[in-house]
Amino acid sequence: MMSQSSENVPAIPNPLHDLHQQAGAEFQAYAQLEVVSTFGEPQAEYAAIRKGAAMIDEPQRGILELTGADRLPFLNNLLTNETWDKTSKTGLTPGQGRYAFFLNTKGRIVADMNVVERGDRTLLDMDARMVEPVRAAFDKFLFREQVKMVSRGGALHTMALHGPGAVKILEEGAGVTIPADLAQGGSYEARLFDVPAVVWRDDACGVPGFHLIVETASARKVWMGLVAQFYENHEPGHRRLRPVGWAAFNATRIEAGRPIFGIDFDDSVLPAETGQAARAVSFTKGCYLGQEIVARMHARGQVARQLVGLRMGDDALPMAGTLIYDDADNQVGGVTSSTVSPVLSNACIAIGFVKKPFIPAGSIVNIPAEGKVRKATVVELPFVDPSH
Repeated sequence: MMSQSSENVPAIPNPLHDLHQQAGAEFQAYAQLEVVSTFGEPQAEYAAIRKGAAMIDEPQRGILELTGADRLPFLNNLLTNETWDKTSKTGLTPGQGRYAFFLNTKGRIVADMNVVERGDRTLLDMDARMVEPVRAAFDKFLFREQVKMVSRGGALHTMALHGPGAVKILEEGAGVTIPADLAQGGSYEARLFDVPAVVWRDDACGVPGFHLIVETASARKVWMGLVAQFYENHEPGHRRLRPVGWAAFNATRIEAGRPIFGIDFDDSVLPAETGQAARAVSFTKGCYLGQEIVARMHARGQVARQLVGLRMGDDALPMAGTLIYDDADNQVGGVTSSTVSPVLSNACIAIGFVKKPFIPAGSIVNIPAEGKVRKATVVELPFVDPSH
């Protein structure tokens, strides 16, 4: 699932690709990119996210940087979440952040993004394919405002640490104390191996998660420094940090009920249908692009379809793209992501869209999997309690 406007955006070379090859990584396609699927030990990589600390490269993420005095009110007029309080005329303070959607005039999602405010600039983290299309779309709304927008795809690179041990790794590696009250989307600046980094929090896997934004030219130094200090210098079984691939991350983010733009939803979807409106939409901030449709759906409290959790009744795993049916063989939805969950006793779970009558938890649907139509139960997301 991906908008047409982003499909022809050329991929940016990954500065860490050859390092991953040397480490024996297996790769998989991610649109025009290759991402690491696994470093050869998927079970250990999964365990590192759930119980220790895991480091994942994120070449599929990109940064749009905004500077200028009017950037926060400008964003407030375009995004679903609040970046500027019109009453007090104050914006996000340095270190604050928001998750938000950028919509078209019909209320459909053009892109989602994490707004990371640093005081002198605002960083918008999003799917790398969307950076230039979003910049071009924003530019059409820029008139006399003091705002400068720069696509930083080639200049900045992102990696992330996930797991209960991620905080300690960052504190030791950067020699700083992470604020105990760092909120979701919150950020701070640090130096890792003498490399300046913006660190911002997002618990996408249901465990503490920290994204590191560094200059592309320094990405190798940070990656190799963390590997040397916390992986190579420890005996197997006692390694404090493990490089992981998409397979382990994908399993844990599905368990955490975190849909991804371009995989689970695209530009045909309304905010309320994603199940993410509570963290992505402000219903009190006033007008923004597409706001009337969002407000109308919120007032009605109903959607025609929605992303939900699906737990299979047996050990068969449906593939993404599989259609979902009711007992009369009517199509009522489709699977967008699926995985086998180790923490749920290897239950087969999925995220997918279902039509309105099947949204309530406990609804039973039919999903083809491994050559046979099987029962599945709609469950509330997340599958795994973040405190697990």
